[in-house]
Amino acid sequence: MTTTGTVRRPTAGQADLRRRVGRALAAGLAAVGVAALAACASIPTSGPVVEGEATPEDPGQPFVSAASPRRDASPDQIVRGFLAAQAQGARGSFDVASEFLTRDAQDDWSPVSQVAILEDVPQLDVDEAAIEGGTTTVRATADVVGTVDERGVYTEQAPGRTTEVSYGLVRDADDQWRIDVVDDGLTITATNFARTFKQANLYFPTLDRAYLVPDARWFPSRNWQALAVRETLRGPADWLAGSVATVAPEGTSLSIDSVPPGEGRVAVPLTDPVTAASPADRAMLIAQLQASLGVPVDITVGVGGSELSADDVPTIGVATTPDEPVVLSGDQVMSLEGRTTRAVTSAAPLAGLQPTALAFRGRADDATYVVRDGAARLVTAPTAEAGPVTLLTGTSLVAPSIDRFQYVWSGPQVQAGSLQVVDLREAGSDAAVSEVAAPWLDGRTVMSLRVAPDGARVAVVSDSGSGAQVHVAGIVRDETGRPTQLSAPVRVGQPIAAATQVTWADRTLLGVLGRASGESEVVVQRVPVGGPTVAASPVEGAVSLASATGVGTTLVGTSDSSLYAAGTSSLWTKIATEVRLPTYPG
Repeated sequence: MTTTGTVRRPTAGQADLRRRVGRALAAGLAAVGVAALAACASIPTSGPVVEGEATPEDPGQPFVSAASPRRDASPDQIVRGFLAAQAQGARGSFDVASEFLTRDAQDDWSPVSQVAILEDVPQLDVDEAAIEGGTTTVRATADVVGTVDERGVYTEQAPGRTTEVSYGLVRDADDQWRIDVVDDGLTITATNFARTFKQANLYFPTLDRAYLVPDARWFPSRNWQALAVRETLRGPADWLAGSVATVAPEGTSLSIDSVPPGEGRVAVPLTDPVTAASPADRAMLIAQLQASLGVPVDITVGVGGSELSADDVPTIGVATTPDEPVVLSGDQVMSLEGRTTRAVTSAAPLAGLQPTALAFRGRADDATYVVRDGAARLVTAPTAEAGPVTLLTGTSLVAPSIDRFQYVWSGPQVQAGSLQVVDLREAGSDAAVSEVAAPWLDGRTVMSLRVAPDGARVAVVSDSGSGAQVHVAGIVRDETGRPTQLSAPVRVGQPIAAATQVTWADRTLLGVLGRASGESEVVVQRVPVGGPTVAASPVEGAVSLASATGVGTTLVGTSDSSLYAAGTSSLWTKIATEVRLPTYPG
C-alpha cells in the first residue's frame, strides 16, 4: 500500500461525502465515550452533572452484504467483489473475502493488521496487455481519509491524499481469476468503515489514580470486546504512555480469544501473570475494563478458571469541566447563568489592566482568576482585599490554562522548545515558575493551548509559517505533580489550515476555532483525538471559543461582543451582548 503526496481539491460531491461521513463517525466517537461510562453504575463519572443529549440504545449496525465470486468474473469484478467482502468481514468473518484469493494468498493475508479508509469506491485500472498470458495486475486508486493501525489507533489524513493498492491476479486450476498477490490489511470505504467498525474508548488511570483517561480506538465490530480487552492489557497509545498508569502485570493476556457474555456482566478470562497484581491493582484493572467495555466485569484466571479476588472496585471516573462559564463585561468578571450575568464575588474590577485572556479553576465565585494583561504579563485578578500579583512576564505570552494541580500554563508564543508553568500556590515567588520541555515545538508559534481536565493531556495549536497544526501530547510530571515535559505528540485535525484557539469539548473531542484548507470561513472545527474532523455551522465574526464537557456547552464570542451558545441542532443561539472572553474552568 503506497500513499502519495498528491494533493487535489475535492469535488463538491467528495466534500459533501467527507462531511457526511465525518459527522457520522465523530458523533459515534463522542457518543460511545459517554455511553461506555453511563452503562456501568459502579464507575460514576466524577464532577458535577452536565447537560447532555439523550442517546438511544444502539440498535445494531446495518448489515453489509457481500457475494461469492461469480463464475467467469473479470479481473476488475474480482477486485470489486473482494473490496466489498472485506467490509463484510469486519462485521462478521472473512470467509467470503477469502474466496477471491488463491489458496496461497489465503494463507498469507492478514486482514486487520492495518486499515486504509477511502473517501469513495476506488477507480480500478486493469493491465489488459497481460490478460492473455493468464496473469494481470489491477490497481485501485482513491483518496484516503484515514488509517487505523493494528492497535486500533485512527490517524486522520490530510485532504487530497491518495492511495494506490495493487492486486496481482492469476487464473486458477478451474480457469477462474483469483487474487494471488495482495497487501496485508483492509481497504474499505468510509461509509462501510462507519458500518462495520466500532469506536471504543479504552481507559487508563492517571498516575495518582484520581481519574480515568480515555484512549480512543477503532475495532472491527465482530469482536471488538476481545480487542478492547487485549489493548487495555497491552497499554495506552505511545503518546500517552508516560502520563497514565498501567496496572496489569507484564505478560497478562486473554486466555482465550473472546470475552464471553454473562447475565448482565461479562467474564474476562486472563492468563496467570495477572495473579502477581496486588488486590488494589486488580480492582483498578476491573475498573478499567468496566469503563472500556461499558458493563460490569469479573476477572477469571485460565479457561474456565475461578474468579480472581480483588479489593472493592474504586469509584473512579473521567475528569470533567464544570459547566460554570464566566465572561468579561466592561472591566468586571461576570458569571454566566443561562442568558443572565452577575458579578463574581472573588474578583474585583480589572481597572488598570488590559485583559486579553482569562483562566480560573473551581467554582466561579471562589476561584482565583488569572488575567493575561496585554500580551506580556500574567497576573492574578485583584480582589477586594488585594491588588493583582504578577505571575509571569514575557514577549507575546500564550493565553493561560490552569490544570487540576493548580499550575498555570503559558510561555512565549514563539517557541524555543519549552513551555512555562506557574504554581498558583507559590504565586509571586521565583520558585513558582518552571519549564516544561517540548522540543517538538521548537521554531513554532503557539497560538493556543488547553490542558485536559484530567491533567494528563494537553492540546496545542501551533504554526511554523506553513499553516496551523493541532497536536495532543501527554504531560509527564514529577512525584509532586509538577509538569516536566510533554510527550512526542499525535497530530489531529488534518484539514485545518489556520486556527487561533483550542479547547476540550468532550472526553476525546477538541473544539478548534479555525479555517479548513480551501475554505475562507472561520468556524468551530470539532476534532476527535482519533477520528475525522467535522466543521460546525458558522457564527459570523467568531473570535473566541470556550467549552466545558459536552459539545452542547460550547460558547462562541464574536467581534461585536455578542455571545452564542451551541444548541441541540446545528444552529447557534445568541445569549448575550456586550460581553467578551467566554471562559470555563481550566
